Amino acid sequence: MATITVKIPDPTAQRLRRQAEAAGKPVEQLVSEVLEAQASPAKTLREISGSIQERFIESGMTEDELAERLEREDHAARGVPYDE
Repeated sequence: MATITVKIPDPTAQRLRRQAEAAGKPVEQLVSEVLEAQASPAKTLREISGSIQERFIESGMTEDELAERLEREDHAARGVPYDE
């Protein structure tokens, strides 16, 4: 594993320390994970969503119907009545 020395502004270092503490890991590990994520190839939407789009198309549901269903589910999850 390589070691790199990077100078960052003090406020940035403080934010990184707080984030690392909240995540329960050393700041070096947090920074390493962030850099690894940035250096990794970006995933395509297809890789992220898998077969969701295909299943949506096969369902025959319209985009408006999907939006309505998602809105209802969101309200139900938050315990808020849904007004049509």
